[in-house]
Amino acid sequence: MPSQNVFVGRRQELSLLADLRTQLGEHGSAIVVEGAPGVGKTALIEQFVRSVSGPDMVVLRASGTPTESLAPYSGLHLLLQPFLHQVSELPQPQRDALRTAFGVQPGAPPTPFLAGLATLTLLSDQAEDRPVLIIVEDLHWFDPASRSALMIVARRIASDPILMVMTMRSGQQWEAEGVRRLELSPLSFIEANLILDNRPDRPAGAVRRILLNLAAGNPLALVELSASDVVSEDPDLFPVTSRLERAFAGRYRELPQPARLTVLAAALNGRESIHEATSAVSRALGGEPEHEWLVPAIEVGLIEHDLGQIRFRHPLVRSAVASASSLAERSMIMRALVHVVDDPERTVWWRAELATAAEPDLADQLDRRAGANLAVGDSARATAALRRAADLTVDADLRGDRLVRAADAARHAGAFDVADDLLRRADVELQDLGARARALWIREMLPTGQSALERGDFGPALHAIDAMCRTGQTNEALRALLQLASSVWDHATDVHPSEQFSAAARNFDLDRNDPRMLLLSAVIEPSARAPEIVEHIRLLPEGSPGDPETQWCLGYALNLSGDVELSADYLRRSATGLRRRGDTALLPHALMGLSWECHLLGAFAEGRALIDECLTMAADLNDHTLAAAARAAHAWYDAIDGVPPDKEAIVRASRVAPHTLETRDLQATLVVAQGRAALAAGRPRDALPALLRLTDPSDPAYKPMFRIISLPDLVEAAASTGDLASAQEQVRLVTELTDGWQVASIEGALGLAKIMLADESTLDELAERLINHPLPVPLFHARAHLNLGSKLRRARRVDDARRHLRIALDAFESFPAPIWAAWCREELRASGERLPDARPSGRHVLTPQELRISSLAASGFSNREIAEQLFLSPRTIGAHLYSAFRKLGITSREQLAHVLAPHDQPALRALPAAP
Repeated sequence: MPSQNVFVGRRQELSLLADLRTQLGEHGSAIVVEGAPGVGKTALIEQFVRSVSGPDMVVLRASGTPTESLAPYSGLHLLLQPFLHQVSELPQPQRDALRTAFGVQPGAPPTPFLAGLATLTLLSDQAEDRPVLIIVEDLHWFDPASRSALMIVARRIASDPILMVMTMRSGQQWEAEGVRRLELSPLSFIEANLILDNRPDRPAGAVRRILLNLAAGNPLALVELSASDVVSEDPDLFPVTSRLERAFAGRYRELPQPARLTVLAAALNGRESIHEATSAVSRALGGEPEHEWLVPAIEVGLIEHDLGQIRFRHPLVRSAVASASSLAERSMIMRALVHVVDDPERTVWWRAELATAAEPDLADQLDRRAGANLAVGDSARATAALRRAADLTVDADLRGDRLVRAADAARHAGAFDVADDLLRRADVELQDLGARARALWIREMLPTGQSALERGDFGPALHAIDAMCRTGQTNEALRALLQLASSVWDHATDVHPSEQFSAAARNFDLDRNDPRMLLLSAVIEPSARAPEIVEHIRLLPEGSPGDPETQWCLGYALNLSGDVELSADYLRRSATGLRRRGDTALLPHALMGLSWECHLLGAFAEGRALIDECLTMAADLNDHTLAAAARAAHAWYDAIDGVPPDKEAIVRASRVAPHTLETRDLQATLVVAQGRAALAAGRPRDALPALLRLTDPSDPAYKPMFRIISLPDLVEAAASTGDLASAQEQVRLVTELTDGWQVASIEGALGLAKIMLADESTLDELAERLINHPLPVPLFHARAHLNLGSKLRRARRVDDARRHLRIALDAFESFPAPIWAAWCREELRASGERLPDARPSGRHVLTPQELRISSLAASGFSNREIAEQLFLSPRTIGAHLYSAFRKLGITSREQLAHVLAPHDQPALRALPAAP
């Protein structure tokens, strides 16, 4: 029953889309229209496009197909075809990313993150002249790399005159967090009847009732199902989608063979070319191609024929044809297509499905395809390609190696049962010791409840690492040991190194001062080697090393070794380089580490912005673990304002959050935030029980470094409640715990705690020492001046008190830390000093993102350069700067440097100078 071009209902949905179009003068939008197959997503889009198309708008449109989804970035390439000639105008990293993604120049495919930014910049440039409407249909059939890149764009067009409307089937696992969604419901009873009224056969009576019942408000079913299709159907036996597929399959089976095979060729090919479909059938049947073969398929409403193209009436027709065809027909048509389609990349999976014996060349091609999939984060397709490549491989060692790599890809895809099965197959094949070592390591990493590691036995994992090292796989072994040691660090309750890990580290034939070894030592032996690590890195020549990975290693080694400022410098440089490359493997780690250092440095605005960036990136990467960790880290900054962490909200945010929050690091993070928030709110009695948890090694939140960092909070809470003896005991215990562990963060925590416990007789000595030898952590140093100034005021030494209180007030207002700044002002007023409620400052009216962008602009970076670093569109940067100018009362970029004090621009210290 061919469908009629009648559009019924959807007034609210059309009104919503029209409103989004109207608002393009103010901001951009992205929306995903979801619904069951046949519910009318395409019809809604067609109606909307007809209502808004015109010379005042650029319309880009693309639809996903199962065949196109096999190659990375094929969907993005299809969408951006009209703008490809302008790719050369993009910044170089973005230009190279798209050229490589689309096969214009050689190289590994870029990350979806970088491809997404390049697409964002390209679209933003186009929108300078006219608004851009992007229509993406069947997003679920786009290749994962294109889908991820488009979602990155969708989250970042709020300031651009761009409207993205995407459709996909309901119930898909996808990465659209943070993008508006519109679910299409079935049509109402009245609307369903209107569709039946417009059918040529105008069904009535019992047939009409059956159709209304079986269609359940699905427009496609109302148009396509006939009495003969459904006369024997049980409405409760099959969902609407299955009924439609069964109806289409029935029509397909009744076609004469040439028409049936032509439709099958079009379905398998995934392209709309009549020439390719009919050529394949003519080859299979040994006859000349005839377009008349298509007439029966057109007459029964399976396909449409237009200008040399075959179009399926609905994607369900394609899936119905594929399921209804016989294995013999599929094989015959695939063999023909392999000869007709002159594109090895398109035919690789047909050849792989047809192969019945080993084919080394085909296996190599599948291996290369797997590499491209892994480069863009598509572990699932990489698994399939490597598994089939192994099946087609002759050499036993190579076959085993591919099985091991397939298992590792399956592990990263979360298919742990598949990974376990592949490793079992590899066990039979593998003779190579290095590959067997990698297989053992992967098996230990699988969370199947069967590994020794999950029982607390590190032996097999360390044995695997040692074997990898001995077989020349130094880099892989080092990465594995770092991963294992970091996991142990997250759960460790002892500051002293494990001899097992120290021995494993000594097996590496690497320079002791190799950046990777320095990081490994900082993880394994923080108390023993911290001073040596810091000293070595401090002696490195200015400006070295240059690559972001090395900077990350050194920054994290310094992070664990306690040198706050130097760690922040290296992590900033690393983050800048990783952003430019779109490297999403290390960038979140660099940002999270830098946010911790910003907290200690008092760079609160920068730290909050970094956490916000991690949350956005977590949505881009569909990484729920990163999202949970970032939300927990945000609690540190909220606590400064007296806001306690909302653990329940963090848990509800994703399905993995409860498991993620079981780690000691995150539990300790939330406990410290809970205690500090209570202190900031003036409730020391509430703070004390939480902070005492960090002193108990049996508590699941116990973590030595967090115990040390939170010592001043514990001392303040205990002293405020009159329990000085308990506070003094905790200082003594931490002093013993950190004996010989000479790092800045420990020195700062202990120095502040001792000032908090000082009596009047030592105030002069402490004051002189604090002025001449500031505590190495700015946050602790500012709190020390506040505490010392308060003590001096109570000792009636007003002039001395004011000196320290003014230093503290300057620091807290620059961070900013409003509650602590308010305490400073109260103390100063109590000392007789007259001052306003708050020091006038343009900085405080800016959001963290506005401050970050303004700081970069003040340093000389253009909007385009800032956008490239922060993964935003140039227009969005302009919008933030406009808002900042308005708030600051200025009119030019040149004025920013005068409005923002040097200490207001922490993000600038490690950035390269603008060209």
